[in-house]
Order: sequence, then C-alpha cells, then structure tokens
Amino acid sequence: MDVHATDELPYHQAPTPFHVAGTSDVHFNDGYWFAAFSPTHFLAVGMRLHPNMNVIDGFASLATGGEQQAVRLSRPLHANYARTAVGPLEVAFTEPMRTVRVSLAESPIGLAFDLVFRCATEPFLKTPSRHYKSGHLMNDVLRYIQVGRASGTLTHDGERVDVRDWPFSRDHSWGIRSGMGPRTPHGGRSTDVAGRPDRRRFRLWVPFVLDGHCGFFHTHEDEHGTTIDVEGRIRLRNGTEVDVARCEHTLTHHPGTRYPSGGTITLTDARGHRRRYTLTPCGTPADVQGFGYHGGWHDGRSAGTYRGDDLVVEHDRYPSGTRLPPTGPPKVAAERRIGPSEFPCLVRCDDGPGAGASGMAQLEHSVLGTYRPYGFVGPA
Repeated sequence: MDVHATDELPYHQAPTPFHVAGTSDVHFNDGYWFAAFSPTHFLAVGMRLHPNMNVIDGFASLATGGEQQAVRLSRPLHANYARTAVGPLEVAFTEPMRTVRVSLAESPIGLAFDLVFRCATEPFLKTPSRHYKSGHLMNDVLRYIQVGRASGTLTHDGERVDVRDWPFSRDHSWGIRSGMGPRTPHGGRSTDVAGRPDRRRFRLWVPFVLDGHCGFFHTHEDEHGTTIDVEGRIRLRNGTEVDVARCEHTLTHHPGTRYPSGGTITLTDARGHRRRYTLTPCGTPADVQGFGYHGGWHDGRSAGTYRGDDLVVEHDRYPSGTRLPPTGPPKVAAERRIGPSEFPCLVRCDDGPGAGASGMAQLEHSVLGTYRPYGFVGPA
C-alpha cells in the first residue's frame, strides 16, 4: 500500500489511501461518460477505474455515415493511479464541474479528437440506484449528470471536423455495478430496495440542449406504462433551474423493431409548467457493446477485466442503423448483439415556456420484455 498525490487532500472516507476502495467488491468502480453530437456525428467517450481489479479502461466511439467505429483501451491502474489516461485517451479537469478536456491523440481506426466540454448546468445528482438479487446487493450506484456545449477538433478517416458548440452530456458515476468486472453468477430473482420484483420495462434517459434552455430527465415504466420513477432538471434562460416532476410520451418505432422513429415528449416541471418536445432521430445511432459493455470486448468480457500488465488497445468498425438486424461488434455472436440504444435527435419545443426553441437531444431508449402501451409483447 502506498500514497499518491490525491491523498494530499483531506477528503478520505476510510482509513486507506484513495486508491484502496472502501469495499472489497470486485464490481466497485468509478468513472465518466461523455457524448458530443451533431446532426451527422455521435461521439461517445468513457473512462472508468476498477480499483479492486487493478484496471483503468476506456473507449471512444464515433457513429456516423451508417457506421459505428470504436476503440477500447485498458491498462493496469495502480502503476499510475492518479492519472486519468489510458494510452492516448485522456480526461483532464480544467475547472471541476465546469470545464473538462477530453482527448484521443491517435487510434487504429483513424479517430482522434481534442475537445473542451463547457458545462451549462449545475450537477444533477440522481437518486441512488440499488438492485438486489435474492437479498444480495448487485448494483449500488450514485451519479450526477450535466449538459452543455463542446468545442475543438475531431479527425476521422483523414477528414478534420471543426466542433463548434456541439451539444454534449456527461455522467460521473461510482459504486457497485454487477455488469462490470469479472463474471459472478447469482441465482434468484431481481428486486428493488423494498424486495419487490424488478418491474422496469421501458426506459428513457435524455439530455437535451436547446437555444434558451437545456436539461436532463430519466424515467422507467412497468409493462402497463405506469411510472416507476422520473427525475430530472431544466435550466431556464435566466439561469434558474427547476426539477422535472412528470414525463409523458407518444413515440413511434420502426416497424418490426423497438428503435424509435420519432415522437413527442411532454415534461411537467415542479412549478406545473408543461413543455412539449418533438424529437426526430438523425444521423447514425450507436450501441453500447461497441463501448465494451455487455461482453463487447474481443475476449467476450466487459469493462473492469484485467487484461495483462501492458496497455491493451482493440478496435471495431461495423454497420449501424435502425433498419438492420441488431448490430454490434463483429466478434460478438449475432444472437448476443443488442443493437442501438443511443439515438441522436433533433428536438423542438412546440408548446409551453420556451416554445419555438430548437436544438438536439441524446435519446437513450430501450424496451425490455412486454410493454403494452406500444404493443410490444415478449422478450426484446
């Protein structure tokens, strides 16, 4: 056990150095997600520390022109614990919770970027997410979300793209996530904190940036469309922020799929004001297996797996779209591919405060199992 520069700060919560987690659970991790998007490009970047697995890993993925390209990187964590970098991928905090620089110096897929993310909102701290399986705590995660605009440069296949005030979202989460780290199978049924069966069937996770206001909301519903949870926040033109109290939606999906083709979402804030938004998917959607989630790595495992003493870099390039069979990295068996869940959208506020404003949203959307309001029956 040793100390690092971060241990100079007086914020320890356990009698260990910062690089030693306060739990021995191998699924404990801490890290970041970023997305910057335009009508033609969807860039997603992530980095995560897994202290009990001695791993720091990350990814960069670009969905554009009907293709998704991704590079995934991993190295031992404790050799250089205090640096948030994995090979050529680096995250630097110029001003915490205000300005973040995210860069990829080079990659085997011809993707590189140097972007500055400027946050327009205060961090929105979500309710902790906890799930059990027959009494065993499987997931216990806390996160905050911010939105804003990104600027800088992006190079792709030899073409330089000037990134000028692209909408972006960022997510910082930490805790126990059973889907990361080594496989540890558990029998039994999934439940919530109160011991009730997991009823989640419909999910929306949506950061949005419009001229004049921006924000984020998240909701789950059961198979009948009953709201299980909803939360979020909208930042108004005058700089004040108001919580989201209710979400209503009327979405359409491409025939034979569960991929959205458009629709409207109405948010009611804590003051009772309703805003109706029309969303129109654009560009190329992305799937999270390309990021390395759900067994997306070439070894069939996920983030948080120790892959040796040296830097590991792997990459993929494959078609992506809503009119294709479920897409994913080529080394993932076709029957295990999940398909897109990240949909960049044009968005317009049609009614309520801010009507007439337009911009973009990141529509993260999935329907699992039976969801009767839209006629989905059986497993996805």
